[in-house]
Amino acid sequence: MAELDYLVIGQGLCGTLLSRELLREGATVLVIDARSTQAASMVAGGIINPVTGKRAVRSWMIEELLPFAQKTYEAFGAELGVALVKECPILDIHATQEGRNLFMDRMSSDNDYLHDTEQTQWSEYFRFNYGVNEIAPCLLVDLQLMIARWRESLRDGNSIIEETFSIEDCVVAADHVVYKNIKAKQIIFCNGAGGAANPYFDMLPWTADKGEALIVSIPGLPRNNIYKQGISIVPWKEDLFWVGASHDWKYTDMQPSATYRQGVETQLNYWLKLPYTIVDHIVARRPANMERKPFVGLHPLFPVVGIFNGMGGKGVSMAPYFAHELAAHLVHQATLTPSVDVQRFARILSAKNYG
Repeated sequence: MAELDYLVIGQGLCGTLLSRELLREGATVLVIDARSTQAASMVAGGIINPVTGKRAVRSWMIEELLPFAQKTYEAFGAELGVALVKECPILDIHATQEGRNLFMDRMSSDNDYLHDTEQTQWSEYFRFNYGVNEIAPCLLVDLQLMIARWRESLRDGNSIIEETFSIEDCVVAADHVVYKNIKAKQIIFCNGAGGAANPYFDMLPWTADKGEALIVSIPGLPRNNIYKQGISIVPWKEDLFWVGASHDWKYTDMQPSATYRQGVETQLNYWLKLPYTIVDHIVARRPANMERKPFVGLHPLFPVVGIFNGMGGKGVSMAPYFAHELAAHLVHQATLTPSVDVQRFARILSAKNYG
């Protein structure tokens, strides 16, 4: 029987960053993942926006998360031999006077991320009546390239099994876990939306969130900005743009929605002056939760079972910081940030009958 330190289940954003951190700590790691085209990381825009909501308030912990994320993605890209992250300001093109007023009011008291910008140059590309402001610094991360290159590295190191993980094949003991013919000290679940069906963590406050985006060709639109007016237009691969995204908490299937596509087309036809062509319509299920804080740490009754999941729409900014923190917790017993530590749900998780 093969023996190692950690089994990491899933190789999306969370599994990629956590497995890297554990390997950097000198641990032995095996990732188990069957690649899914509808995994959230595979269709995400990769935006790190330091503010959120109509009032452009600072995102939670952004002063720590943003510089840590930038440093992590830059270093990871250097290790993989590719550029993974770039600064890409958001142009907030206001749809209403109220939106403009809210932004300006917030900017008057918090101008670290909110700025004025030159207006007339954007009238060539967009229709707007209420002005344009800039949000910066913002980051744009190529998640799909990162995950693909890291998968190659895991293959080269014989550190990944490319198959669908089945909990029925996993035996949890007091001081180790066994999966088929593999024995590990601990197993960490980073399997995205699949986490809600995990019998060890299904009592957590998960929420379903279907996201959709269009991949669009817009010849002539500059690629050094993200453009936002309700929807966002984000530089994508091969001179294309990612346009989205939706949040659907009452979905009945994972098929592309004609209603969503029509809504985006209506917005683009009103807002964008340039001709465009839709080349793809992508869909994913996000691993979201009601608290909007990630699930990080070890099960209160089964300390060999852990979780790194529930990032929701802010995962690109949060995952680097908390992957580093969780790896230090696992290897060195360092303290986790209490507001993300899954021990905050110890009473709920402990009350379940695990058979």
